[in-house]
Amino acid sequence: MAMMPRTRLFLGVVIAAICTIAGTTTYNVVQSGARANTVAWWVPDWDYKKATGLVKQFEQQHPGIVVDLVQTTGDTVANRTSVALDSGNAPDVITESLSRVRGYVGKGQLANVSGLYDTTMPVNDFAPGLVDSLTFEGGTYAVPYRWATNALIYNPRLFAAAGIDSPPRTWAEFEKDAKRLTSGNVVGTAWPMQGDPNDLTLRFLDFAISGGTKITNGSPRFTEKSTESALKLIGGSIREGWASRSSFELDNTGIRELFLQGRIAMYPAGVFDVDTAAEQGAAVGTALLPGPDGPGTAQGVGWGYIIPKASRHQEAARQLVRFLAQPKNMAELTVTFPARTSASEDARFTTPQRRPYVEQLAHHSVPAPNDPRWTATVQAVHDKIQEVALGRTTPADGAVQIQGLVKQ
Repeated sequence: MAMMPRTRLFLGVVIAAICTIAGTTTYNVVQSGARANTVAWWVPDWDYKKATGLVKQFEQQHPGIVVDLVQTTGDTVANRTSVALDSGNAPDVITESLSRVRGYVGKGQLANVSGLYDTTMPVNDFAPGLVDSLTFEGGTYAVPYRWATNALIYNPRLFAAAGIDSPPRTWAEFEKDAKRLTSGNVVGTAWPMQGDPNDLTLRFLDFAISGGTKITNGSPRFTEKSTESALKLIGGSIREGWASRSSFELDNTGIRELFLQGRIAMYPAGVFDVDTAAEQGAAVGTALLPGPDGPGTAQGVGWGYIIPKASRHQEAARQLVRFLAQPKNMAELTVTFPARTSASEDARFTTPQRRPYVEQLAHHSVPAPNDPRWTATVQAVHDKIQEVALGRTTPADGAVQIQGLVKQ
């Protein structure tokens, strides 16, 4: 069928407009990449506002460098970064999860930034083991800025009502207190059996590490004893009723809501839950994570800066990362805790409720696994924990099965 004159005219206008837009887009990309000392920095949405202020300071101190901020999101940054690194058309600096660094290094996609660690940014000023966890075959491939972990949060009013004068320090006290706190519509604790499988396996692995599991080359090396102990704590608590049976329907948000309602007495959680409780005027206290015979060991997780090997402005990118890693700038940008010990001296991180988290990170934590092979088994480990909690398998059998899932 022949096109009417008006249709041909309309299509011609549309095609011309598309070509113009495409040409402009290509021109902008090429021009942005060609401008001397223009650093493209991909930054997540939660940091974007404060990052804008820091960029202004950086540009004032480095008049020859311009920073182009590009906003990413927590839901899209992993895929977006992977595509950019695979294509070789990457920005100069990316704020990325430290758990994914090893995978990028395995593909040879990141620049070695070990030269940034010197007397002004010493390795020993970072959380224990953190820089080592980002170092492979003599090179270090990220600069951490944001670090976080779980500690124990609890309801002091419920503790007082049950005649308990302090939070538990050991697993035995945790179980004893939880049983004593479980009464009426209140339960001692709960576990995130729903939602992101990482949320449950993170808590399981905290217990396993406290019991003797080691993180070696970015992957957990389980022992049957430590794995069985962790499975007993989570699965046994649900079966015995001192952890909420509704755990099978709860994710992190659901547990926090029940805690705010005074229906869960204590649980391992991050500092965001503490902040939310404080903002809503709920009764909340914090303490170190209980372990077998004293403070338990928790995993540290966080974000940092990577420089793609394909960056066209390597030196300017390094100058930006060095600026962002200064203690005062690190403290300004992070919403959890800074990766550098010296940055933790800021008043925001030394409140009574946050102090146990700082101590947990500084003295009772290890970097979380970052080997992609562990990531690939998280869902299967999560499912085994659920099977124990449902009574479909024993903690002893579950421990053997988990060891078989994870390459030792």
